[in-house]
Amino acid sequence: SGNCSPDLLWMLTKKHNAFLVKRDSGRTQFSAEDYNLANKNSFKYSGLANNKAVNLKAIENGVVLAIKSQKGKNKPSSLTKETKLARDFERDFRRVAKCIKNTSGGYYRPDLTKAALARWTKLHKSLKVIKAKKAGTAKKI
Repeated sequence: SGNCSPDLLWMLTKKHNAFLVKRDSGRTQFSAEDYNLANKNSFKYSGLANNKAVNLKAIENGVVLAIKSQKGKNKPSSLTKETKLARDFERDFRRVAKCIKNTSGGYYRPDLTKAALARWTKLHKSLKVIKAKKAGTAKKI
Protein backbone atom coordinates (compact mmCIF):
# COMPACT_ATOMS: atom_id res chain seq x y z
CA SER A 1 0.00 0.00 0.00
CA GLY A 2 3.01 2.30 -0.30
CA ASN A 3 2.53 3.52 -3.88
CA CYS A 4 -1.20 2.94 -4.23
CA SER A 5 -4.08 5.07 -2.95
CA PRO A 6 -6.18 3.56 -0.15
CA ASP A 7 -9.38 4.00 -2.18
CA LEU A 8 -8.02 2.01 -5.12
CA LEU A 9 -6.72 -0.70 -2.79
CA TRP A 10 -10.14 -0.95 -1.13
CA MET A 11 -11.91 -1.24 -4.49
CA LEU A 12 -9.62 -4.12 -5.43
CA THR A 13 -9.85 -6.03 -2.15
CA LYS A 14 -13.35 -5.40 -0.79
CA LYS A 15 -15.05 -8.35 -2.50
CA HIS A 16 -12.18 -10.79 -2.86
CA ASN A 17 -9.47 -11.28 -0.26
CA ALA A 18 -8.21 -14.11 1.90
CA PHE A 19 -9.56 -12.60 5.13
CA LEU A 20 -13.19 -12.25 4.01
CA VAL A 21 -15.74 -14.33 5.95
CA LYS A 22 -19.29 -14.40 4.57
CA ARG A 23 -22.37 -15.39 6.59
CA ASP A 24 -26.09 -15.61 5.73
CA SER A 25 -25.54 -16.41 2.04
CA GLY A 26 -23.09 -13.53 1.60
CA ARG A 27 -25.31 -10.76 3.00
CA THR A 28 -23.24 -10.36 6.16
CA GLN A 29 -19.50 -9.94 5.63
CA PHE A 30 -16.78 -10.03 8.26
CA SER A 31 -13.03 -9.70 8.00
CA ALA A 32 -10.37 -11.63 9.91
CA GLU A 33 -7.42 -9.38 8.99
CA ASP A 34 -5.05 -7.70 11.41
CA TYR A 35 -5.64 -4.01 12.17
CA ASN A 36 -9.41 -4.45 11.81
CA LEU A 37 -10.85 -3.51 15.22
CA ALA A 38 -14.50 -4.29 14.52
CA ASN A 39 -13.94 -7.33 12.24
CA LYS A 40 -16.28 -5.71 9.70
CA ASN A 41 -15.61 -5.69 6.00
CA SER A 42 -15.67 -1.91 5.53
CA PHE A 43 -13.22 0.73 4.39
CA LYS A 44 -13.21 2.49 7.76
CA TYR A 45 -11.97 -0.57 9.66
CA SER A 46 -9.86 -2.16 6.92
CA GLY A 47 -6.26 -2.79 7.88
CA LEU A 48 -5.30 -3.67 4.32
CA ALA A 49 -6.54 -0.54 2.61
CA ASN A 50 -5.76 2.14 5.20
CA ASN A 51 -2.26 3.50 5.69
CA LYS A 52 -3.08 4.37 9.30
CA ALA A 53 -4.60 1.52 11.29
CA VAL A 54 -4.81 0.40 14.92
CA ASN A 55 -4.65 -3.19 16.20
CA LEU A 56 -5.22 -4.72 19.62
CA LYS A 57 -4.19 -8.32 20.19
CA ALA A 58 -4.15 -10.54 23.24
CA ILE A 59 -0.97 -12.11 24.54
CA GLU A 60 -0.56 -14.27 27.62
CA ASN A 61 0.51 -11.37 29.85
CA GLY A 62 -2.00 -8.78 28.66
CA VAL A 63 -2.95 -6.83 25.55
CA VAL A 64 -0.71 -5.19 22.94
CA LEU A 65 -1.66 -1.97 21.14
CA ALA A 66 -0.07 -1.73 17.68
CA ILE A 67 -0.25 1.02 15.08
CA LYS A 68 1.00 1.10 11.51
CA SER A 69 4.03 3.32 11.10
CA GLN A 70 4.35 5.61 8.11
CA LYS A 71 8.13 5.14 8.13
CA GLY A 72 7.86 1.38 7.63
CA LYS A 73 6.04 1.38 4.30
CA ASN A 74 8.92 -0.28 2.46
CA LYS A 75 10.18 -2.29 5.43
CA PRO A 76 7.57 -4.78 6.67
CA SER A 77 9.65 -5.64 9.74
CA SER A 78 9.44 -2.05 11.01
CA LEU A 79 5.84 -1.42 9.91
CA THR A 80 4.34 -1.56 13.40
CA LYS A 81 4.89 0.24 16.67
CA GLU A 82 3.74 -1.85 19.63
CA THR A 83 2.84 -0.82 23.18
CA LYS A 84 2.07 -3.37 25.88
CA LEU A 85 -0.96 -2.41 27.97
CA ALA A 86 -1.41 -3.19 31.66
CA ARG A 87 -2.95 -6.46 32.76
CA ASP A 88 -4.77 -5.18 35.85
CA PHE A 89 -8.04 -3.88 34.39
CA GLU A 90 -9.64 -2.45 37.54
CA ARG A 91 -6.59 -0.62 38.83
CA ASP A 92 -5.18 0.65 35.54
CA PHE A 93 -8.34 1.25 33.51
CA ARG A 94 -8.00 5.03 33.33
CA ARG A 95 -4.30 4.90 32.49
CA VAL A 96 -4.76 2.38 29.68
CA ALA A 97 -7.88 4.13 28.35
CA LYS A 98 -5.91 7.38 28.25
CA CYS A 99 -3.08 5.63 26.38
CA ILE A 100 -5.52 4.26 23.79
CA LYS A 101 -7.28 7.61 23.41
CA ASN A 102 -3.99 9.49 23.02
CA THR A 103 -2.54 6.99 20.57
CA SER A 104 -5.50 6.22 18.35
CA GLY A 105 -7.60 9.30 18.91
CA GLY A 106 -5.23 12.13 19.65
CA TYR A 107 -3.20 12.33 16.48
CA TYR A 108 -3.59 9.09 14.60
CA ARG A 109 -7.18 7.96 13.85
CA PRO A 110 -9.78 9.69 16.04
CA ASP A 111 -12.61 7.77 14.36
CA LEU A 112 -11.26 4.47 15.77
CA THR A 113 -11.09 5.50 19.44
CA LYS A 114 -14.45 4.01 20.48
CA ALA A 115 -13.80 0.78 18.59
CA ALA A 116 -10.33 0.47 20.15
CA LEU A 117 -11.68 0.95 23.68
CA ALA A 118 -14.46 -1.58 23.07
CA ARG A 119 -12.00 -4.11 21.62
CA TRP A 120 -9.62 -3.65 24.57
CA THR A 121 -12.46 -4.23 27.05
CA LYS A 122 -13.53 -7.42 25.27
CA LEU A 123 -9.98 -8.75 25.02
CA HIS A 124 -9.34 -8.02 28.67
CA LYS A 125 -12.52 -9.81 29.75
CA SER A 126 -11.51 -12.85 27.71
CA LEU A 127 -8.13 -12.98 29.49
CA LYS A 128 -9.66 -13.14 32.96
CA VAL A 129 -9.43 -16.54 34.60
CA ILE A 130 -12.81 -17.62 35.84
CA LYS A 131 -12.47 -19.03 39.31
CA ALA A 132 -14.29 -22.28 39.71
CA LYS A 133 -16.70 -22.43 42.60
CA LYS A 134 -15.74 -24.84 45.30
CA ALA A 135 -17.91 -27.89 45.24
CA GLY A 136 -19.88 -28.26 48.44
CA THR A 137 -19.50 -31.45 50.41
CA ALA A 138 -22.39 -33.85 50.26
CA LYS A 139 -24.38 -34.23 53.44
CA LYS A 140 -24.50 -37.69 54.91
CA ILE A 141 -27.87 -38.82 56.25
